[in-house]
Amino acid sequence: MASSSFNVPLIKHDLFISFRGEIRTSFLCHLIKRLRDDGIISFFVDEENLGAGDEISSALLQAIEESSISLVIFSKDYASSRWCMEELVKIFECKEQYQRTLVPVFYNVDPSHVRHQKQTFEEAFDVHTEKYRENMAKVQNWRSALRKAADLSGIHYPSTFIRNEVELIEKIIEVVNEKLPPICPNKSKGVVGIDEQVKSIESLLAKMEPNDVGILGIWGMGGIGKTTIAQVIFNKYSSQYEGCCFLKNVREESERHGLDYLYEQLFSQLLKKQNLLVKGSANAISAIYERRLSQKEVLIVLDDVDTSDILDYLTGEQTCLAPASRVIVTTRDKQILIAARAHGIYEVKRLSFKSSLELFCIKAFNKIYPENGYEKLSQMAVNYANGIPLALKVLGSFLCSKSAVVWKNALKKLQSCPDKRIFNVLKLSYDGLDDSDKSIFLDIACFFKGECKDNVIRFLDSCSFYADVGIDNLESKALITISYNRIQMHDLIQQMGWEVVRQESNKDPTELTRINKPEDFHNLLKNSKGKNLVEGIMIDLSQIGDLNLNADTFKNMPQLRFLKFYAPRDEKQLNVYIPIPSESFSARLKYLEWNSYPLNSLSSMFCVEQLVELRMPNSQISKLWDGTQELPNLIVLYLYGCNKLVELPDFSKATKLKTIDLWNCEKLCQLHPSILSIQTLEDLYLTGCSKLKCVKSNFKSLKTFYAYNCLSLEKFAVSSEKLSDLDISLWRIKSLPNEICSFFSLEYLCLSNCRKLIDLPRNIKAQSRLRALDVSGCSSLQSIPELPPSIEELYAVDCTSLETIFNLKAVFSLNRRKISFANCVRLEQESVNDIMEDAHLTIFRNVLLLSADPDQMINYYYYHKMLGCVCYPGYKVPKWFGCETRGASIIIELHQPYYELLGFFFCCVISQNLPSYYFEELDLVNIKCEYRHFGDGVKDTFVSKNLNFVSKRRCCCDHVLIWTDPFGSENILGEIERCRLRGGSDDDDSTCNQKMSFRFSIDRPKRGKRVQIRRENDEDCFIKGCGVIPMYASTLLDAIQNLELEFNLKPHHNPIPGINLDEVRSMMIRKSKGKSKLH
Repeated sequence: MASSSFNVPLIKHDLFISFRGEIRTSFLCHLIKRLRDDGIISFFVDEENLGAGDEISSALLQAIEESSISLVIFSKDYASSRWCMEELVKIFECKEQYQRTLVPVFYNVDPSHVRHQKQTFEEAFDVHTEKYRENMAKVQNWRSALRKAADLSGIHYPSTFIRNEVELIEKIIEVVNEKLPPICPNKSKGVVGIDEQVKSIESLLAKMEPNDVGILGIWGMGGIGKTTIAQVIFNKYSSQYEGCCFLKNVREESERHGLDYLYEQLFSQLLKKQNLLVKGSANAISAIYERRLSQKEVLIVLDDVDTSDILDYLTGEQTCLAPASRVIVTTRDKQILIAARAHGIYEVKRLSFKSSLELFCIKAFNKIYPENGYEKLSQMAVNYANGIPLALKVLGSFLCSKSAVVWKNALKKLQSCPDKRIFNVLKLSYDGLDDSDKSIFLDIACFFKGECKDNVIRFLDSCSFYADVGIDNLESKALITISYNRIQMHDLIQQMGWEVVRQESNKDPTELTRINKPEDFHNLLKNSKGKNLVEGIMIDLSQIGDLNLNADTFKNMPQLRFLKFYAPRDEKQLNVYIPIPSESFSARLKYLEWNSYPLNSLSSMFCVEQLVELRMPNSQISKLWDGTQELPNLIVLYLYGCNKLVELPDFSKATKLKTIDLWNCEKLCQLHPSILSIQTLEDLYLTGCSKLKCVKSNFKSLKTFYAYNCLSLEKFAVSSEKLSDLDISLWRIKSLPNEICSFFSLEYLCLSNCRKLIDLPRNIKAQSRLRALDVSGCSSLQSIPELPPSIEELYAVDCTSLETIFNLKAVFSLNRRKISFANCVRLEQESVNDIMEDAHLTIFRNVLLLSADPDQMINYYYYHKMLGCVCYPGYKVPKWFGCETRGASIIIELHQPYYELLGFFFCCVISQNLPSYYFEELDLVNIKCEYRHFGDGVKDTFVSKNLNFVSKRRCCCDHVLIWTDPFGSENILGEIERCRLRGGSDDDDSTCNQKMSFRFSIDRPKRGKRVQIRRENDEDCFIKGCGVIPMYASTLLDAIQNLELEFNLKPHHNPIPGINLDEVRSMMIRKSKGKSKLH
């Protein structure tokens, strides 16, 4: 068992060398010189010549205790020295008590002679036995130490791969550097939570061609830890190169001293020459230096690069670097790396909450957890920093030793006034933008965070900002990210943008160009001097109270481009008062959104020529305006929830109109004929237009048509070659209209609650692009015909008459990810059997998808794509699960090494006694899983959300729910890894034959809070059975082979979109052999 950390001697030496004097003046001299040349200067070599009978000195024993590694050089006469043997025994004591490292070197000796004390070792022990016959325990300790040393993996000389002493010394240097702990700052100095990121970078380096000059980019926003990670990599691997250089603050140093100064520093460090002078430009560097450099493999880190000049010189066509050299570049600008043709680009990730809390506490409390009474305050600080190490360090250092009152006030102040040090670091990226990109950045920071990229580009283009180029620049400089076509921005960067707007107004709240806070809007209304400057206003009306506006409120805002008054959807009463319709909006207005607009129409004098989007949700309007307006730029018309709207104006001059949303316009009886003739229209939403009687048109561009709950619709004749999404739920039809079967671009078809629908057309299988079909609530539907191979999601919930599902076992099963047959109580057993078999393939498909793109596991938007789920009537876990049990708990055994684990399959049998009130508000079930690794007993939980156990009715029978959860699997794998490390094991096989327990329960959110459904004293009473399967790389390889045989797949054929089976196979082969290492 490891000793308490309080009793472990501090490490003062990297290396202790134990040797016999016979090699002191020969091999050892060369080794010591090489160690010093490579920067390993902290080592201990006994320089004393102990005489016969002398005791080994206490200083020597202490040096062994204080050394990270002991290098034991077994030469022919090693065992003849009593002091060498005492050293060896002490080295093993330190290895066992303090987890020190021992590296044996067998120098011109056979390890078996050491192990069994043969030849010179036997002769030496004959002497020891005779000399210490009264203390044979000491001699036995020496023998035992030799046996243990010989059993360790060591360095053998001579050998096949080490033929001379030069190669031996190089091997010793390599092994010592590999065993040494990183000399970068440890946790106590503020390096926390970057191990996985370092491994990812090592993987990229390992993939580089050995004969290339490899360039690796470490990219990310300011303060995210790029330099720290680069320093860790540099410290770990610099000794493997003939020259190394870490140039810090390249941007700042080049601005201060020029590039020539940087070249001097670079070549001085690489060539190990002090005061190397480089006159003129880089091209004037002496040819002799370039020639010498071209013969050395070097490692270079260029930190905080903002131009490509130095990269062009080092890595261009006329590079002066030798093959196999590596250049690591940290930058905020991805485009620099792309232009330099970097072989790999790694985007630095934010720290997890756990690592963030550790780092913050190290700075605030000098330990990795908060002081009593500071837990919630620490959490607030960590949430504010949102995973950015710079912010965590700055806040932790500032709050260190401060009272709780100071903490509260400081954290409150940060919400409106950012820390100057954090702000200055982040603003450097903004300062490097041109004027157009600065405007784009400020618009996004103030108005568009989290919005759809296409919508943002549409608005910015209307403002002549060249949005595509600008957004690409912002993304390259790590100021924004694009995730599933939505623009995201870190909270601290957004706050930096707000502060820039404030500073540009000379800190005068009445002269802001962009307003998104209620107090600033009130200031604007009270003071007229800043109105001519304001370009955009976005206000949450629910936060502003009663608001009285005059007809000329916006009269003196000539620069106004953007106006948005919004409110939460569940906000019922918004008190905004306007005496008459406003005629005074800016002619430059591009975007107008006004939730709950209080008047019955807009003024006909309102200039809408520049308007691109008009959004008036939940408003009191009965009409928009009288007559025909010039609408040459209007693209979006959004009138959701305008339940007093009775007529629409003429849109014949809206030649660019693409989207019309009339959702829940309950009093609208007809569409203006001009709408039905708009050839640019792509999206038409009529859901809830319950009085609408006729929709007839041959649209040219229509892609989306939603007519859910159009109960009065008598005439329907809509056609479009491009129609992809169609929702005609709650229609009173017995069969699908013929027109629908001719929509060959259809991807999503919703027929839910068409209670009279008896069957689906046989030719539905010809809909080759159909990905999702929803027939839930079609209570008269008796069978589902063969569906097209493209189907990914199939929902047939509450189809209480459904008996047969045709041809479910076809190869297209591999495309599916979500299937639900909840409450389909009349299903024939053969169909149920097919569903069970199909479930295996459906879940397997999701593991394949995850294996093909493992980095996406942490992406929130990817979660729903990755979440595979199958639900069907049943009362037991399928046999193919293997690991199953009755009840809500199960214990499984991990049979393979940790590095082979990919994730887990889960299964629960849900009782029919699930209360009916559960379905009053939600259609989806959340299942909570509590898991525990038996290695150390630590429990953790995750919740699989939005599983498609969909039914608004009471459960008519028990149901089987099978699913994969990428986040859940990631959490479990992380806990296994942490448990392995907590146990002090660096052996990847250490998880073999270890056990884990799982416990499941129903969990769901209700009115913003999570509420568990449970009987008294029986929290998991609705789980009647469960199963868990660990998925390994080797298992996946076998499954791929069986898949190819079963479906007769040809080589390089990929039956699942987005998955390359050959790439997955190669990846799994590497994973099953263990972790790859940097060479």
